[in-house]
Amino acid sequence: MDQAEKLDMKALFAGTPEYPKLLSQLPDRPPVIYAIGNLETLNKKTIAIVGSRHASTNSKTFASNLSRELAIQDYAVVSGMAIGIDTAVHQGTIASGKLACTIAVLGCGADVIYPASNRDLYKVIAQNHLVISEMPPGTKPSISLFPRRNRLISGLSQGVVIAEASIKSGSLITARFALDQNREVFAVPGSPVDPRSGGTNYLIKNGACLIESSTDIITELESQNFRTSKPKKFELNEEAITFEPTDIIDIKDRILSLLGPGETSANVLLRDLSDTPRALVSNALLELELDDKIEYSINGNITAKL
Repeated sequence: MDQAEKLDMKALFAGTPEYPKLLSQLPDRPPVIYAIGNLETLNKKTIAIVGSRHASTNSKTFASNLSRELAIQDYAVVSGMAIGIDTAVHQGTIASGKLACTIAVLGCGADVIYPASNRDLYKVIAQNHLVISEMPPGTKPSISLFPRRNRLISGLSQGVVIAEASIKSGSLITARFALDQNREVFAVPGSPVDPRSGGTNYLIKNGACLIESSTDIITELESQNFRTSKPKKFELNEEAITFEPTDIIDIKDRILSLLGPGETSANVLLRDLSDTPRALVSNALLELELDDKIEYSINGNITAKL
């Protein structure tokens, strides 16, 4: 706790007035969360937006605009500060000019900047908005911590928007958490021939709310204030969102063999690995980044570290 105080970090304990009200509803709520920034952010209406780390330009633009519109409507937008959709979400809320309008939930200590390419973004969020984590200060990012992070993203929010996601992606796991927590699930439709939209289209076919604008989200959430029923429930096939066991070591070796001395576009890498499920490639890239074998530039390109 002394370390948290030195970092101007606040520890929020379950059962105290500062602890997020929506999070306190969860049976598996963390007994303490660590926060850096403006705690007023927790007093706003909240909506989460998440999606692919290797998202299309159109989806990142849509997510950024959607977040900005929600911030203008005085929502705090929750995401995970990963590259791709998450980064676009935080940038969109900041572009609104509003303060206390975005929450970055980390899969590491709240004082640990991850990914490193989002250092400047982290500083803005920590100064004017809010960074939180259930992990103690100094905890390094680990692939095992991200599902726990995802349950907090949905738990902090009235609803969760999946902006772009493939089948068997981490974003669909967040949708599963949202359903279990009685949160509304929204999804942005995409092209049926683009695997990056396979997950969102799957959610819509199974009953998620299709959205095309911030108005769709706000209308649905506000209608819940005038009815006694819980948010719309629907079934997800567990097999559709659970990763199959695979030899991820081979995938990581293939990725490293494809990376040259300069920067490589993520889209080029995904094209060269088109015979491998996109979600598994993303998982392998995440492990390589955590192993400090690759790094991302600010524009999302990838470089192998010597």
